[in-house]
Amino acid sequence: LAKAKEIALKIAANPPHAVRMTKRLLREGQMADLKNVLEMSAAMQALVHNTADNDEAINAFIEKRSPVFTGE
Repeated sequence: LAKAKEIALKIAANPPHAVRMTKRLLREGQMADLKNVLEMSAAMQALVHNTADNDEAINAFIEKRSPVFTGE
């Protein structure tokens, strides 16, 4: 249980939109064919690149600090 909580906290520390889309892709990957999953992945990646959290991740990396994600 402690390890599961540790993993959950690491996942929850990521941008919410990206986590949500990743979970969706994992579920789709169990049922859909590779072509459809790759198309979905590309579309979701484009969406996530246009978020404030993506800008925050880039700025935090450049500034060598931990990012603070807001879900925007």
